Amino acid sequence: MASSLGERVAGRRLLILGGTAEAVELADSLSAVKGVEIVFSLAGITRNPRRPMGEVRTGGFGGAVGLAKYLKAERIATVFDAT
Repeated sequence: MASSLGERVAGRRLLILGGTAEAVELADSLSAVKGVEIVFSLAGITRNPRRPMGEVRTGGFGGAVGLAKYLKAERIATVFDAT
């Protein structure tokens, strides 16, 4: 899965909404794809979440409008909801 998905996201900046073991696995797999930048986002309610390698942000976005502003400001091309 990750290789064909990797081909589709190569050269892009991705946001993974995390909080599950699968989200960490996805982030770890995609971090091996050349040119992919990953931002992993946690809601901040878990005490000791498992974190993938790379950039991790914690906290909400301020609703749909805040998320839209974040995606534009950070040049996010693809969002994965792995919550």
